[in-house]
Amino acid sequence: MKKEGKADSGQVRAEYARHVVPSYKRPATAPVLVRGKGARVWDAEGREYLDFGSGIAVNCLGHAHPRLAGVMKRQAEELVHVSNLFFHPKQAELAGELVGRTGPGKIFFCNSGAEANEAMVKAARKAGVTQGRYEIITTLNSFHGRTLGMIAASGQERLREGFGPVMPGFVHVPYNDLGAVEKAMGPRTAAVMIEGIQGEGGVIPATPEYLLGLRKLTQEQGIYLLMDSVQCGHYRTGRFQSYEKILEKTGGGNGFVPDAVSMAKSLGGGFPIGAVWLGEKLADVLGPGTHATTYGGTALACAVALEVLKIIDEEDLAKNIDRMGEELKSGLGKLSGRGWVGEVRGFGGMVGVTVKGKSHAEVAETLAKAGLLVVPAGSDVLRFLAPYSVSMEEVREAVKKVESTL
Repeated sequence: MKKEGKADSGQVRAEYARHVVPSYKRPATAPVLVRGKGARVWDAEGREYLDFGSGIAVNCLGHAHPRLAGVMKRQAEELVHVSNLFFHPKQAELAGELVGRTGPGKIFFCNSGAEANEAMVKAARKAGVTQGRYEIITTLNSFHGRTLGMIAASGQERLREGFGPVMPGFVHVPYNDLGAVEKAMGPRTAAVMIEGIQGEGGVIPATPEYLLGLRKLTQEQGIYLLMDSVQCGHYRTGRFQSYEKILEKTGGGNGFVPDAVSMAKSLGGGFPIGAVWLGEKLADVLGPGTHATTYGGTALACAVALEVLKIIDEEDLAKNIDRMGEELKSGLGKLSGRGWVGEVRGFGGMVGVTVKGKSHAEVAETLAKAGLLVVPAGSDVLRFLAPYSVSMEEVREAVKKVESTL
């Protein structure tokens, strides 16, 4: 796999073809990445790229952050993993941090976003079982993961093709349509589950009216409001949760608290970890034997997630990505209507651009050749998912790279 101390791109691609399940659509020209630093990565041939894909909204601190590398080494030398039949301080500390930033409740730790959403749905179903409530209302165009349960929950038929029979208990309605949710509610409804911003669906934010209306409606009906914040949460919008960003200019936003929030991606800054915050009504529903995961909340994963939070706080990165997101939207907005650039939308480190007249995958390949990595979403959107530490110069460089492809 090595040639003169460097990876051989051709050999790496050949090994993938021989030994890796082809479940990802990698373009033949996709770079073989070997090194990263901050918002930049380098391929096996030494070419440099601005990484505005961030591992699909995972690398919130960019690549090779020295403090993350340091905490991984220190914790690995002290304690990596113990069974959840015992206690360890890092899990307790991280749970306290997440509860403090969300609201009164408790945390269940797991390893990924799909697992977090599964746990959230299980909690809502368990809470509703005595009343015969098990259905979860989700939205069209949503994405909640690729387990059998979460492809049933997601409002995209293509995810379910070839994997039937589909798990029952999910009802799909249009996004940002409060009336459709109300119409779908019935005696079997246990919860409503939405993304604050549909990520895979194309960077589509919920409206303030929709969020506030859902909270009021679910409370009136005695059912739960579940927020999938796997991609749009953990400061990606400049606020801890996307609903805080969406509602910050509304008079009723300060009191908005859902009943459960799923987290992953930026939570570990690249290290696998997921979590679910369960509010007071659901906090004790999952008792012993009802749900578990071997690797959830390990000492190593929790130490990394704690360091991510400390770095975001100490370096004021939430404010930085909020400001850089506005700069990116402004720069891309000036290109709107030119070439392939259509509508620009989103917040902070989660900005989407609709692609006109071309395949969004084709444009992503063209941008990669120009030295800018972005992520396709939906049928016609490119996601710009910059790390929170991105600089003004890097944002402007990204805009210039986009302009060079027009």
